[in-house]
Amino acid sequence: MSEILWMIVTAFAKTTRAMGMAFIAAAAAPPVLPSSESVTLDSGRVSGVAGNDPAVLVYKGIPFAAPPVGDLRWREPQPVKAWTGVRAADAFGPHCLGRFFGAVRPTAAGEDCLYLNVWTPARAPRASLPVFVWIHGGGFQGGSGAEPIFDGEAFAGKGVVVVTFNYRTNVFGFLAHPELTRESTHGASGNYGLLDQIAALQWVKRNIGAFGGDPSRVTIAGESAGSYSVSALTASPLARGLFHQAIAESGGYFMPTPDAMRALGAAEKIGADFASTLGAADLADLRSRSADELMKAVVKMKDFFAFSPGIDGSVLREPVYATYREGRQARVPLLLGSNTDEGAFLIPEQRPSVEEFEARLEKTFGARTPQVRQLYPVDTAAALIRSELNLSGDREFNYPMWKWAVMQRQAGLPVYYYLFGRTVPAAAGQQYRGIPRAQIGALHGDEVPYVFGTLDNVSATFGGPGRKWETTDRELSAAMLSYWANFVKTGDPNGPGLPAWPRYEATANDPLMRFDTAPQARPDDRTLRMSTLDVAFQPGR
Repeated sequence: MSEILWMIVTAFAKTTRAMGMAFIAAAAAPPVLPSSESVTLDSGRVSGVAGNDPAVLVYKGIPFAAPPVGDLRWREPQPVKAWTGVRAADAFGPHCLGRFFGAVRPTAAGEDCLYLNVWTPARAPRASLPVFVWIHGGGFQGGSGAEPIFDGEAFAGKGVVVVTFNYRTNVFGFLAHPELTRESTHGASGNYGLLDQIAALQWVKRNIGAFGGDPSRVTIAGESAGSYSVSALTASPLARGLFHQAIAESGGYFMPTPDAMRALGAAEKIGADFASTLGAADLADLRSRSADELMKAVVKMKDFFAFSPGIDGSVLREPVYATYREGRQARVPLLLGSNTDEGAFLIPEQRPSVEEFEARLEKTFGARTPQVRQLYPVDTAAALIRSELNLSGDREFNYPMWKWAVMQRQAGLPVYYYLFGRTVPAAAGQQYRGIPRAQIGALHGDEVPYVFGTLDNVSATFGGPGRKWETTDRELSAAMLSYWANFVKTGDPNGPGLPAWPRYEATANDPLMRFDTAPQARPDDRTLRMSTLDVAFQPGR
């Protein structure tokens, strides 16, 4: 996990604010116009504002849990204190503290950050529209549900109620400590960020009807750490029944290796060592420290991902992989996939020699290197570059997503599998880490604005100076938005006017959906590589 940082930076740090209306105009008209900006929640009334499309109402910055500050730091999320009158929900809430990832560094960030946002086309409560709940990425170290590329208006134009939200990250979201475990009624600590996600889903179950959403038709979705979160939620008994479908983009806990998820004891030791570096005598002392002091200590740590989800015995009682192996996961339809060159950021800035690449193979596979050596040829300069790109993405993204699809299918559950390969338009001669950009496929996160129909919310420098979206990009985005919206509505991405997307059957020549210049179902040319890696990664083989 520690190498994912720069990919996340590549994918998310290059976006900026703007709004693309082309897809909204092309989308199906929402079922009805909103009749009122004010709705009643279990904590009070809130008023929203019209979106760029006046048929969509937007509610920003709604608290879904009490501020986790003071004595509530490193505790399960608590209920919101009710308010009187009508609360204006017209601005995003503060981002959660952490290492920031996103388009624009937030002007407001703090521990009081548990807020969510809703886009709805419904004009009356109980309109029974499907609900799409998006979990942001950021390596569990930062991020926000308010990023411009997560704008839900285009989805709402398809007749879907959209929810995005913040959750605690980094030390505030994932610190485990022996004293925290002892004070917990569940004998657990460390997964506060996942508990925030569960609290947001519980809020949706209680309140989404007020926005015209159907609490029995909820799809959870996320990319990167958000996708890892989806895998954790499908495995967690605490999240059972809070969602009915899942979408996962580029991330999941499906490595069968023993180090795939940190055990509680190991996480507690990290927390105890962290407290010692601060000179904190006990938990009360640690809670009394300022957020700024905590973050200054965090940035000095060698392990960037020291504070991440783990097996705490409550939210997660075993590795996600084990839950799926035993068939104990949530039995819900799944749409998932990854991008062609997810791991491009991992390749060295300077072109390595064949010997240096061979050393990387040994570091990755150890004694099992001979089993996989033929997968990564180095006989030509072009082959070496391609093998570098493949190796860099296989462990973190390509193999885990393939394995997730296979295990979902083995459980007899519906799965729709994709591979996104559109290379964003770039200036002539542009290079990425010393390689011509035209030789590299889709990077980590490239698919997100296509899915949301928010290409025009992406920075003009995304893909390099001179980048201009082409008709191909806009048509591809319109198709992907429709596929995703159809899945949210029915559990099946197929619909009128779209190329057929068959279910994934996990056979040798089984097609997946390729999103390159246009959607096309065809066999996965990585199948031999993935099945060979499956043998190499299994413990004891």
